[in-house]
Amino acid sequence: MTSAAAAPQALTEVLRAGGGSVAERVDRALALLLEQLGMQVSYVSVFRGDDRVVTHSRSVPHGPVLPAGTAHPVAETLCHLVATGRLEPLVADARRHPLIASHPHTGAFGIRGYASVPLRLGGRVAGAVCVASTAPAPGLGARDENILRAVAGHVADLLGDVRDTEPGDPAAPPGARSLATADLEAVTRPLLRLMQQATGLEATYLTLHDEATDELVVTYADETADLGFAEGTSVSWPASLCRRTIGGGGACVTDVQERWADCAVARQAGVNTWVSVPVRDHEGRLIGTLCGGSRADVPLDGRAESVVRGVAGLIAEQLAREAAHLAATSRARDLQQRVEILRDSAERDPLTGLANRAGITRWMTAALPRLRGDDRTLMVAFLDLDGFKPVNDTYGHAVGDEVLRLFGERLQAVGRAEDLRGRLGGDEFVIAAVLPAAADRHGWASRVRGITDVLLGDIRVTASLGVAAVTDPATDIGDLIHRADEAMYRDKQQRHALPAPC
Repeated sequence: MTSAAAAPQALTEVLRAGGGSVAERVDRALALLLEQLGMQVSYVSVFRGDDRVVTHSRSVPHGPVLPAGTAHPVAETLCHLVATGRLEPLVADARRHPLIASHPHTGAFGIRGYASVPLRLGGRVAGAVCVASTAPAPGLGARDENILRAVAGHVADLLGDVRDTEPGDPAAPPGARSLATADLEAVTRPLLRLMQQATGLEATYLTLHDEATDELVVTYADETADLGFAEGTSVSWPASLCRRTIGGGGACVTDVQERWADCAVARQAGVNTWVSVPVRDHEGRLIGTLCGGSRADVPLDGRAESVVRGVAGLIAEQLAREAAHLAATSRARDLQQRVEILRDSAERDPLTGLANRAGITRWMTAALPRLRGDDRTLMVAFLDLDGFKPVNDTYGHAVGDEVLRLFGERLQAVGRAEDLRGRLGGDEFVIAAVLPAAADRHGWASRVRGITDVLLGDIRVTASLGVAAVTDPATDIGDLIHRADEAMYRDKQQRHALPAPC
């Protein structure tokens, strides 16, 4: 027996000796495959109709990731080229291979070393077992191919014959049951990390375009440095760095501060390198952007741009698959729901359920233009709890949080559904409403004052109140809140004889 044949036989005996569930045993086989071949990621995929679906995957620490559930058109995959005999099983360097050097997956995943053998289930080719690496693998040889085939045979024994397995059948391999299992987040997050590693950028993002407001909403982020674009952050599309980059006809800008000195978003984030490519649907409509940036100058070559465009294409494919799976829901409605969920989370105070500072600003920004004509007035009430710190100090923060939550409930009972109720932070709250000309402004303020106390057991906490009213739609939001804050402090002075602030 040759040494090349002896190695996989010994490996097979080790694999068969282990117990555990099918998923655990497949995972153990993939881990041994990485160890034996010295690669970075190993995975099992099955062919389901016109798609190749990853069912099991294993990566080395900090290596590339291909999540279970990831799906691509089978005809566009490297493993399909191997299964149909057009590509040899072992590829030492994909970038130098005449057939796959320009293949989209080679660029998108940064593949250099690659190996694949067919997975045979029930006597037919039903998928593949593959390994890959972002570094060349010049040492791949007959021994490695034999090991790969031995593992593929072992995995086939574990998975069994799936010829009659239908989506939803518990016997179906994980990830093969439905394309719905390959959700956008599971696919996108590893791709953002891959893009960051391939380009050297400090942060990478997927944004979705909210057509109703013409804003980009940061949906997923992978950051090693905080550039100020947390998940849920929204930026006006016309004013965005992505719009400027894409509108300039390129994908990479390495002198942002110099080129776009007038861009407020660039100044605030402090970025000097920005990359952005559009993510479009099959009709060419803008879905969002794949983007990233760094405060430092990051030299980006054609390969980096190729990676970004390849990743954008994969994400666009996944969005299209989700839209197809949810046939009863239109693409626009599905994406709009995602945007609304993210925005609601980003603009809501988790303790009280009221709007947070970002939500307050957004509401007032939308309310001020409504003051044009009809003599409407924007009323803003600023409330500050009296003696709240002693409650925290005496009874603990859990009791203090309950007081804040109960006060938030009291605010919810005031006014109309469309009025604003928010928590600026700490023990400071805001209520606001746009009132028509005939409305009783003093009556509105009196109703707000009627809820300026909260009772929790023997603990009674009151609130000081200040009100500001404006009719000018050009009013600065910060100045408006400051005026209400000053009125609140005057109320606190009168009620508690506090000294005037310096």
